[in-house]
Amino acid sequence: MGGGLAGLFKGLSSGSAKSAIGLSIGSSSIKLVELKKSKENWKLLHFGMVALPQDSIVNREIVNPVAVTENLKTLLSQLKLQSKKVCISISGNSVILKRMQLEVPNMKELQEQVFWEAEQYLPFDVSEVVMDYQLLSRGKDGNADVLLVAAKRSILDTYMACVEDAGLDPAIVDVDFFAIENAFESNYTLAPGESALVVDIGATAMKMVILKDGVPVFTKDSALGGQNLTAEIQKHLRLSYADAETLKTGAAGGALPQEVSDLMQVMSENLGREIKRSLDFYAASSSGAPVSTVVLAGGGAKIPGLSRVVEDIIQIPTQVMNPFNAISYDPAVFTQEYVTSIGPIAATPIGLALRAGGGR
Repeated sequence: MGGGLAGLFKGLSSGSAKSAIGLSIGSSSIKLVELKKSKENWKLLHFGMVALPQDSIVNREIVNPVAVTENLKTLLSQLKLQSKKVCISISGNSVILKRMQLEVPNMKELQEQVFWEAEQYLPFDVSEVVMDYQLLSRGKDGNADVLLVAAKRSILDTYMACVEDAGLDPAIVDVDFFAIENAFESNYTLAPGESALVVDIGATAMKMVILKDGVPVFTKDSALGGQNLTAEIQKHLRLSYADAETLKTGAAGGALPQEVSDLMQVMSENLGREIKRSLDFYAASSSGAPVSTVVLAGGGAKIPGLSRVVEDIIQIPTQVMNPFNAISYDPAVFTQEYVTSIGPIAATPIGLALRAGGGR
């Protein structure tokens, strides 16, 4: 986002860091990206991913910190990172995003006024949250357009403790919505006044953000994700959760059973209808520009044919995000096939790495 949040929750120290690292701790896996500046562009140094035991994270809250820390340590042992400083992100019901219009005669009092106004929007006691904000614009009449971000301190502390216990420094904390926005804006361009919807389909949630002129004008968090499909495969084929997940991701190899293909089609239609509901709500409640393009990211975006099904339902051009459009890589280290396969999964950690590198 243009201008950058004021060091959301914890600021990244300035200096010439060797690299920029984004660490995404999701409901079903941990993903890490390390980028290095190559002239004016970024280059992929490392990508790593490790699965988490089931129910280590519930409703985006870490309930098994030991499992998260130990699996993160395992991942780090496989990668020779050039830095310990990382950018992490949080999401879910513990995170509040609110756009506010305020009358601010004296800009020196902006922070005080934002935080005072924020209390009416918080479902938690103000003593339980960490808050930050970004000034989006200020009119000549003294009115300020501000984006407030607040997070429950206990959730934030647990994430940071797991990262620190694994031997890393969580130098900056971001929000998933902003991470996928960063990944999109670094790899795609919009005409002035155009809007885009970026959809991140994770294991337990689908996060949607509509962007216009570098600003998130609409966000939605939906409890629909890849684990819904896994559960359906598990139920219909009477498999263990692990076997159903293997079948869903194609790790078992070979052609998919027809029943699994049918379930994927149903899931794709469910995701498409959920996206359409959000677009309809945005259109009804906003005077903003209509969405002209939709980009899908996250592990769920790898469902075969999903973008086509979604496009048929919403009648807007839809594609799967390639976060490597503007990020280079060494073909001797990463094959084209590998980069294509990790693209949707890598979107959030790439967005976080770009933030760590000063991209927002």
